[in-house]
Amino acid sequence: MNEPASLTEYGAAIDASSMVAPADTAEFELEPDHPGLGDAAYIARRQFLFDITRHHRLTRQPPPLIDYTADETKIWREISPQLDELHVKHASEIYLKAKRTLAITADEIPQLRTLGERVRRETNMHLVPAEGALPYRIFYESIAERGFPVTQFLRHGSHPEFTPEPDMIHDCLGHVPPLMNRDYAELLTLIGKAAATTPHGEHVLLLKRFSWFSIEFGLIEEHGDVKVFGAGILSSFGEIPHSLFGTSARRRPFVTDDVIRQDYDPSHMQTEFFIAPSFAFLRSELEQLVGRLGIFNSGADLSSATASVP
Repeated sequence: MNEPASLTEYGAAIDASSMVAPADTAEFELEPDHPGLGDAAYIARRQFLFDITRHHRLTRQPPPLIDYTADETKIWREISPQLDELHVKHASEIYLKAKRTLAITADEIPQLRTLGERVRRETNMHLVPAEGALPYRIFYESIAERGFPVTQFLRHGSHPEFTPEPDMIHDCLGHVPPLMNRDYAELLTLIGKAAATTPHGEHVLLLKRFSWFSIEFGLIEEHGDVKVFGAGILSSFGEIPHSLFGTSARRRPFVTDDVIRQDYDPSHMQTEFFIAPSFAFLRSELEQLVGRLGIFNSGADLSSATASVP
């Protein structure tokens, strides 16, 4: 294929090569306007967690056991019950079942190492410690090996309802429970293997959009109702009602060609949502997309990439 020199992501032109050869940031830094800027104690805590989780990731160790502080526990206890109330009403069945099985409660921050051991027994996925938001290609290289990167820091206490980056609440209350479902795990793994295999930046961007509008901000039909299964929605008590009922949100059927053409802005409340009829449908659509892109060289390769867990 003729690889375009530049692509459009988040409304701006980017170098296509950056999608397949991203920089892996080795230094901790809060982004501009982060609510933790100016809080020396918060910055020191984040630096500590950045260093230990990055070390565990690069040395391929499981998530470290963290002694969470009273302030961090307070944030968890403030946010978790509000999310749980919304989950019971609006989350997909597979999410609710997995959350109960994992015994995630509103009282104590769970240890991701313990949750990871339970997930591995169920679907052969495991949790990979992440120091922060990883570049997309690096993120999905882990998923290609059936590892899901998870952060272990919490958002700043001044704005517990908001985080400008994936944090422990986003990962633990959004991404981790669905990993207990085999269909979900296999959907993720195929995205990971395809994104980690292709040499083309455009392919990675298309897969990223497919993932964004399903795994991160996806809606799904269940028993005639529309439910939430995307982690970005599940971890935000503002995004849940907005995605389902917000007047500024557009909800439409999940049509893959529309999805992969749709740009988005991760820094704002989302306005575009796609409704999938089932996980089986998403799996089939993804297999067809990967086949159309020719990422795997043969049918055997695709069959191997989409093999179910025994």
